[in-house]
Amino acid sequence: MSLKGFWRALMFWPVRWLTRFETILDDATAQIVGDNNVVYVMRSTSNTDMLVAQRALRSAGLPDPTEDLMINGQQLARVMYLDQTDHGSAEKAIEDFEKLISAHQKDQQLNVKVVPIGLFWGRKPGQEARQGHTMVADIDNPGHWRKFWLTMFSGRHILIRASSPVHLREMAEQRGSTQRLAHKLARVARVHFVRLRHAVAGPKMTERAVVIQDLLDTPALKQAIADEARSKKVSEQQARKTAEKYLHEIAANYSDTLVRLLDRFMTWCWSRIYNGIHIEGGERIRELAEAGHEIVYVPCHRSHMDYLLLSYVIYKEGLVPPHIAAGVNLDFFPAGPIFRRGGAFFIRRSFRGNKLYSTVFREYLNRLFQKGYPVEYFTEGGRSRTGRLLPPKTGMVAMTVQGMLRGQQRPMSLVPVYLGYEHVMEVGTYLKELKGKSKEKESVWQVISSLRHLRNFGQGYVSFGEPINLGEALEKLQPNWRDSITTGAEEPERPKWLTPTVNLLADQIMYRINNSAAFNSVNLCALAILSSEHHALTREELVSQLNLYTRIMREVPYSKDAYVPEEDGEQLWQLAKKHDKFVVEADGIGELIRLDGSTAIAMTYYRNNIMHMIIVPALLAAFALGHKRFNADAAIKLLTQLHPLLQNELFISHSAGDMTLWVNALLEQYVQCGLLIDAGEGTFAVAKRDSRAYSQLVLLARSSSETAQRYAIVLELLQQAQPIARSDLEQHSVQLAERLSAIHGVNAPEFFDKKVLSTLIGTLKSEGYFSVVDSGEMMADHRVGELSDAVDLLLEPAVLQTIRQSVKQLVNAER
Repeated sequence: MSLKGFWRALMFWPVRWLTRFETILDDATAQIVGDNNVVYVMRSTSNTDMLVAQRALRSAGLPDPTEDLMINGQQLARVMYLDQTDHGSAEKAIEDFEKLISAHQKDQQLNVKVVPIGLFWGRKPGQEARQGHTMVADIDNPGHWRKFWLTMFSGRHILIRASSPVHLREMAEQRGSTQRLAHKLARVARVHFVRLRHAVAGPKMTERAVVIQDLLDTPALKQAIADEARSKKVSEQQARKTAEKYLHEIAANYSDTLVRLLDRFMTWCWSRIYNGIHIEGGERIRELAEAGHEIVYVPCHRSHMDYLLLSYVIYKEGLVPPHIAAGVNLDFFPAGPIFRRGGAFFIRRSFRGNKLYSTVFREYLNRLFQKGYPVEYFTEGGRSRTGRLLPPKTGMVAMTVQGMLRGQQRPMSLVPVYLGYEHVMEVGTYLKELKGKSKEKESVWQVISSLRHLRNFGQGYVSFGEPINLGEALEKLQPNWRDSITTGAEEPERPKWLTPTVNLLADQIMYRINNSAAFNSVNLCALAILSSEHHALTREELVSQLNLYTRIMREVPYSKDAYVPEEDGEQLWQLAKKHDKFVVEADGIGELIRLDGSTAIAMTYYRNNIMHMIIVPALLAAFALGHKRFNADAAIKLLTQLHPLLQNELFISHSAGDMTLWVNALLEQYVQCGLLIDAGEGTFAVAKRDSRAYSQLVLLARSSSETAQRYAIVLELLQQAQPIARSDLEQHSVQLAERLSAIHGVNAPEFFDKKVLSTLIGTLKSEGYFSVVDSGEMMADHRVGELSDAVDLLLEPAVLQTIRQSVKQLVNAER
């Protein structure tokens, strides 16, 4: 036994008792589990690191790093060390790389994979002014005494990252000597480890007081302070104190110690609150971080849980948690100080009329970007009360683009994130607010009250969508954007192209959030039961409808990132049943599943989470029922006409040009499901009225009924009441929607939401469906009548009759 082997054997049990680790394998590394042709690259020559890595890799199904690799009778080291402080081990690694590359050049069938292994003890970033405490700081190759203390204090918080492998077969086929290729491989590995450390632990921290003083001394803030003094007629010292007060209000006070404690607490907490957290797209953000990108997370906003859940998931993905832009309303004791140490920085709802605050906040945000801290903010501004995405607030996106105009060196990527839940604890409060109750101010008593309601919330869903590389996006949207870059610490410009470009970027963020949406047991059951008459279905009908939804969404997926559960309809119902949201009754024939009045309204929130994915399939089903026998081109024409209305309301990412392919794929699937009959030559007919398939088609169609009814109300008013002022059109639309809701039992709060109706009217205007005459009133285009007649066929006869009679009565009363 070698001396190194002796020490490892001696240390084996103490290290095993004192250490605990988490292992993250990149997807490409997980695919080579079981392959013996694997070698590892590590930074540290520490025996302790090797013992921990040995346990982790063996438990993951990868080869033991302490065992040599045999290639064609040649014995080679399984681990190469690239420790820059140990010249001998680094030279030995390059020699081993040369041998491996030479072996590949001799054996054309050989393909060894080189896997970088990073070990992080405690994931402490350290301080800029000093290297951190030696007892807990994550140092690559400390001495024996420091390693002892590192094991004692951080041994229970070890992260092991097995990055994507380099295939030596590809490298060996490149031109050049084995020595040159070996040096190239070593250089790539060293850069990778530097970036990996930055991704996992983040940049070194600066004390909060130092950050504040540094920002106060920047040229941009000095100028803003001078301007404030002149405009408010106060001394510059007073203006500086005001700026300092703003910074104290805004700035985070990140503590990695608190983050580690929260990790333990949240792991315990989530296991009791949730049945599990389903994560999609984690590999994407790890690749971005390891490629050196500045990452800006832009999630949707459903609940106060979002802050905690997303940071927790990011940490568990092996990345440093982001600095989070939180509403200043959350800065109350004790939550405020905890959030601040968890990375939250606080933002006021509006900067309007306060140029100094705006400059202070922008400079702080820019510092985060320049230093390389990941950032998170909610583009919707506040939490959605209806379950739909809200129109984006563009202020933070604009400041992010302005950060690029300050000469940001690292590539910057916006990462849309979909957050979904099977239970949102604030839904009851949201419904009260939609009915007119004032929003309660957040306080410690509200937090304590909320804790009483913590229970099994089912499954949580976190999906990281397709990132937007900000530099590449600006190149496409505004090729000359680099002409607006400022130098040094000047204030960023606001070029004329900024606002329209930011609006396009904000819409792209919302589209990609929706692309990553997740179906789950609760939102699918809500969709089915709310589409039924009297909000009740038999168990067989519900299970059958759930199977239909998941089949359609698997065969004709909304997007490549959308998540469809693997469970069948019965399994989904059993999962949803656990949440006590549905009333289950036995009537002697079988089980009846229904929603009572108040619960039915609450369940619209969950249905609305996925409405953007189901609306086109539902409208197509309604079109089929309205025509009984139809041509595919006619369906495509109507849905193409409705596309801009749907896109602006529900943030559907598909373009109008996609409708032909989408509708044809759905029609083919409906035929396979038995919902439609292919009559040949592009003609389709609905299934027989007495069949189960016909009932399924009706339920699917009713998912779109509220959307179609809103369109019908506005279009009918535009025809019958013209000329009409926009304010009157909005008011009458709300009035009619409320009446329709009362007569036909539409219990969705967003059905008569003035903002939704205003968005619809605005889209009709931008699409040229009406013009504004000299009096300021609107006159309908001839296309309004055509579209109105087409939409009327999507409605049930009784509902259509109510709309027409109500509009007629209202117009007569007005005249």
